[in-house]
Amino acid sequence: MPSSVKRIVRVNLTPDEVAGEGSPFGLAEEQAVVVDVLRATTTIIQALASGAMAVVPCLSAEEARSHAGRLDPARVLLAGEKNGVKPPGFDLGNSPLDFSPTRVRGKSIVMGTTNGTRAILAVSGAGKVFAGAFVNLSALVKELDEDGNPVRIVCAGQHGQPCGEDMLFAGWLARELTRLPEPFLVAPDMGSQRALTMAGTMEPAQLPAALRAETHGQTLFGLGFGGDVEFAAALDSLPVVPQLRHDPFRLELIGPGPRAPSMGRMP
Repeated sequence: MPSSVKRIVRVNLTPDEVAGEGSPFGLAEEQAVVVDVLRATTTIIQALASGAMAVVPCLSAEEARSHAGRLDPARVLLAGEKNGVKPPGFDLGNSPLDFSPTRVRGKSIVMGTTNGTRAILAVSGAGKVFAGAFVNLSALVKELDEDGNPVRIVCAGQHGQPCGEDMLFAGWLARELTRLPEPFLVAPDMGSQRALTMAGTMEPAQLPAALRAETHGQTLFGLGFGGDVEFAAALDSLPVVPQLRHDPFRLELIGPGPRAPSMGRMP
C-alpha cells in the first residue's frame, strides 16, 4: 500500500470508541497515541524522563496495588490515583512533580489511574502504542513521521466522556502531522474533525490558560495540584517518547533523552 494512502490520522474521543469504530487498517497496523494530559500520560513521560526503568499500566489503582504486592518492593514503586488523589499506602500519586530523578531513577513503577492507564490497555493490540502529551509533542511527531503508518489518537477522557484538554492535544497533534513535508491526512469522521477544530490556530503561549480553563484543570487547582496543570502546559519540555512493550508488559523510553541504568528484566 502506498505510504501516501497510509498516512492518515484519526481521533477517538474516548477509549470506548476504539472497539466501535472501523478503520481501513487493522489496529495491529496502526500507531496508537494515548493521551491523558491531566495527568497520566504527562506523568508517565516525566517518570521515564527522570530515569525510571519502566511503567506498568494497570486498569485501576486496586489492580496496581495487587500487582505491585507480588513484586520486589526494593525495585518497584506503586503509583496512581483515585478521585484525583493518592490512595492510602501508595508510594506516589499521579502528580508529575513527584516523579523526580531522586525518587524514581532505576525503579519500575506499577501505575493505576482512573482514565489514562485504562486507555493504554484499551489499545494494547495496536502495532505500536505511545504515551503522548504536550510535554513531548515534537518528539512524538518525529517518531510517528518516521514510522509512517496510520495514527490513531485515543483520548482517555473523564469517566467515559470526552474532555477538553485531551481533545485539544489530539487536535494539536493532528495539526502538526498535517504540516509535515509528507503530511498526514486527518480522517473525515466527526471526532477527528472536532479535535482539529478545537486546536484551531492556538499558539503555545495560549496553552497554559487553555488548560487552566478546562473543567479538570479547575478541579486539580481545587485539589492543590495547580502546579501539575502548569507542568502539563510546558510544550516540548521532555523530548522522550514512552512506548508499550509486551514482553514483559510495560512502557519504556525510546528516542533521545535520559535513560535509567540497565538493571536487567523488570520483576
